[in-house]
Amino acid sequence: MSAELENMAFVGDTDSRIFELNLILRKIPTRVAEARRQLEAEESLLNEVLLPWTQMEDEIQEREATIKIALESIVKFEAHMKKVTTQKEYIAARKQVDEARRLNTRLQDEILERRLNQEELTPRLKERRKTHQNVLETFQGEKAGITDEQARLEKEIAELTGKVEEGLKQLGPSAIQYYQKLIRGGKSPGVVPVIAGSCNGCNMALPPQVYNLLLAANGKLFTCPTCNRITYPQPQEEAPPADAAAG
Repeated sequence: MSAELENMAFVGDTDSRIFELNLILRKIPTRVAEARRQLEAEESLLNEVLLPWTQMEDEIQEREATIKIALESIVKFEAHMKKVTTQKEYIAARKQVDEARRLNTRLQDEILERRLNQEELTPRLKERRKTHQNVLETFQGEKAGITDEQARLEKEIAELTGKVEEGLKQLGPSAIQYYQKLIRGGKSPGVVPVIAGSCNGCNMALPPQVYNLLLAANGKLFTCPTCNRITYPQPQEEAPPADAAAG
């Protein structure tokens, strides 16, 4: 095998590896999305319990704030009752006290009702929170692992791309630009072998005369007439020595 063809075969193998790594890399957002969907599903189950529990807690706090105002009113009007000088003023103050006490009683009953409802939900809420936390930790671990994998893939792709460009430099100054144009155009891998007379990039057979020209190029820059990828003849395996074959 000539040095040119050996270089081209190395470039082609390296470029194919870049293509494989990019396929894996493109699947990473989908993998993250799938892991996130599991977390979102668990969050939905948690909210089915958490939201009503939280709403009841908000309603309890609102009623407790109103009770505080009612108690302050009772104290205020009871003090006023001690100072009034007429029956009419006393009856009016008494009415305000009674209304505040009735309001206080009603709000206390409503608070009790909501506390009981919360107690019924609490075991389910604890269970859902625990499950959600486990799913969250799993998601965070998976995402961290995927992020690390993405960084490794991108690093390896960058290193291999540098090796491809080093090999292409031997084909002439325009080879790297042509290769990059192929990649930008979605023709990856951009360097492919011709196997059994067919381009391994587009799977189209090369006409016999074109295939002969490819063989004559012997590892120099040559492109597929159909897909325009850089092509080279698949190197033939060297036959084993006669004594090895006999053994």
